[in-house]
Amino acid sequence: MENSKFWKDYSWIIMGSQRKEVIRLLSDNPITAEELRKKINEKTNLKLSLREMSRHLTSFAEKGFVKCLNSNAPYNRLYLITNTGKKIRGKLV
Repeated sequence: MENSKFWKDYSWIIMGSQRKEVIRLLSDNPITAEELRKKINEKTNLKLSLREMSRHLTSFAEKGFVKCLNSNAPYNRLYLITNTGKKIRGKLV
């Protein structure tokens, strides 16, 4: 059974349609913000900018849903979903 922090994080994700799609379409392999943005724009009716995508991934990293693998890189940062992110993604309908 998940704890209250999990459900608070889950609630934060589902309250935003963009956040929900970002975590839903994160792959289990490292991905850049641009690659994920293109994937979301192709598979959903959302049209995210690179700035929006970067903002979502930054907030996801702060909450522990993703990990930035090369945070010192000025461009093409790679993000990987964490176990916490996978658990939240697994609960989405």
